[in-house]
Amino acid sequence: MLLSPVVSEKAWLDDWDAVVAGGDAAAIEEFWLARLADGLGDGTTHAEALRRLRSLGKRTLAPTLLELAADQAAADGAWPARRLFLAEMIRLGVGDPEKGKSDLDACLRRVWAGRPSLDKLLAHFPLKGARKPLETLEVLENWLEHDVGGVFAMTGRGAGRVVEVNPQLGMLRLDFEREKRVPVPIDAARKHLTPLPPSHVLRRRLEDRDALVRELGADPAGALAAVLESFGVPMTVPEIKAALGGLVAEEQWTSWWNKAKKQPRLVASGSGSRVSYRLAGGGGAEEEIRAEFARAALEQRLDLARRHGGRSRELAAFLAGELLAAADAPGAAPASAWEALALARRFGAAEEETGRRQAALLARVGAAELLASLADPLQREAVLELVGRGAAAETADAYARWLERETHPRVLARLAAALREAGAGDRVDSFLDQVFLNPVRNPAAFVWACELSGPLATLVEERRGGALLVRLVEVAERREMGPHRARLKELLAADGLAGRIVQERLTLDQGRRILQILDRPGDLADERNWLRRAVMARYPELRQVAAPDVVPALAATVTRLQAELKTLLEKEIPETLKAIQVAKEHGDLSENFEYHAARARQEFLSARAANLQADLVRVRVIDPARVDTSRVRVGTRVLLRGKDDQAERSLVVLGPYEAEPEKGVLSFGSEAAQALLERAIGDTVAFDRRSWTVERIEPAT
Repeated sequence: MLLSPVVSEKAWLDDWDAVVAGGDAAAIEEFWLARLADGLGDGTTHAEALRRLRSLGKRTLAPTLLELAADQAAADGAWPARRLFLAEMIRLGVGDPEKGKSDLDACLRRVWAGRPSLDKLLAHFPLKGARKPLETLEVLENWLEHDVGGVFAMTGRGAGRVVEVNPQLGMLRLDFEREKRVPVPIDAARKHLTPLPPSHVLRRRLEDRDALVRELGADPAGALAAVLESFGVPMTVPEIKAALGGLVAEEQWTSWWNKAKKQPRLVASGSGSRVSYRLAGGGGAEEEIRAEFARAALEQRLDLARRHGGRSRELAAFLAGELLAAADAPGAAPASAWEALALARRFGAAEEETGRRQAALLARVGAAELLASLADPLQREAVLELVGRGAAAETADAYARWLERETHPRVLARLAAALREAGAGDRVDSFLDQVFLNPVRNPAAFVWACELSGPLATLVEERRGGALLVRLVEVAERREMGPHRARLKELLAADGLAGRIVQERLTLDQGRRILQILDRPGDLADERNWLRRAVMARYPELRQVAAPDVVPALAATVTRLQAELKTLLEKEIPETLKAIQVAKEHGDLSENFEYHAARARQEFLSARAANLQADLVRVRVIDPARVDTSRVRVGTRVLLRGKDDQAERSLVVLGPYEAEPEKGVLSFGSEAAQALLERAIGDTVAFDRRSWTVERIEPAT
């Protein structure tokens, strides 16, 4: 180990500088001897003093004082300090070199006494005959630091004990918990092996696993503190879980973590999957929380309040007062100000006071802007309740306008019920007309309307026929419906809305239309298979309708689908599975929004990948330039002319993945395309409730 003096903050160094600056050698030596008599410690402070002396040109006096320090260290038995001074003497060429190496050899035997391989290593790396003794010292002490019996942590393997040192091969071998005699080159030891003190959790799981398991079960909060103290850095839940892997059973983890989080010194920072945990210092967790709260912006204050407001009444009262003040601060965002007032009330602020401030905020911002800023439906309900205390006409108008923007089913139901009670049911009916006419514009309201039960079910009862099921099947797999996929699956299940409609209200033509839609590629495999069987059972005459053997697609479309499938399989699905695991480790799955959202996304992505794989196997590449245009076929453009008004309509027939009906691009399996296929120029076709003549057929471009 080469000498690397650390600048000491000990007060006597300032006095030393003053004495050295005086230039009196006798005074310097006298001061030095007095400091030696006070004790040497590890020698670093004295080494720094000598460095300063040499830097000021006292190069003759410095070696003498260094020798005095080495002798005093031997007399005091301060072997680490003597090792430091002897190495420095060798580096500077002070004294007899051979004697210096011999003294250093003897000193090392004191410093590293008790190490199992000390004699073996000193014999293999002899200091006395070394041409470069300091380099030999560096190598020798690297081995001694990693001698047999030492316990170290290694990334990816946990704790391991050194069981063999082999200087001839330059190799250590360690026994880890799951792997034995793992080789580690000595040159990589300091980089990859971290020494573990006896109290470290990783070391204890290696040396006293049973006792550690008992402590984890008996005192989760105390065990969590031990983990965080062992690592000494903030840790995320996955990191904590990894440290305790195999010690807490997987099925017990959530329960254990919920108990461990009650550790009074625990402080959490961050949000979502990035939350990390640490232990508060000597001042205690609440003092640190108050200090962090005082420094934080309002958004961070809200997160701190949500996380720590339940620690004590005193902290809750402090947070309530601060949040009241923050809500009134200039520039506070409406959503943050509203939540600050809601949290202040929750933590004990007077209801009358918070209510007054919420009313003032509503008056200042306006209902629409305030509601639009709030992501939490409970908070939007609170705003609507406050709006409801105003004049009846103004309340009904505000409710009707917000009904068109609301997305949460409970809030939608509340608005609809309130409007009916206020005699404004016609506005609800008008809203529902628009929702059923264009579900994709307001997918949340469409799904809610399909789900309606109880007194509000009368709003949509007449609409719950076969036409609604056709519409539901058409839009269920649209991208806009993705956030509502789980609820749509329930609607399309045998015991859901779809089952009732198929049995009671589905017509033959509607059944035929549903089967045509189901011939297109889709993601809801289970629901599609059930619905296809149910429609055919209801109308056996439709059994001849079968899914196409091939899926036509343009070459560019095939490339796009292959790229999408690769992204799904190699990136999006693995990332989502990892997000599920991370969210699951935060416990309390019943209220874990991130977990349920990740699960829903995983189901959607897996279904999408499965359908892409199935369709790519059946794909047939179409080249419009080579399509026979004597009749309407997949890959052609057809120009229609109205028989009554000579209006023109241009339509393209392609595969299901190119279909864009709103732009006149039809899927070959759609009802409209089926009416056109195999038609020739001059034929009459019915399309869009009108009669048309096929005027021209050309390759699609």
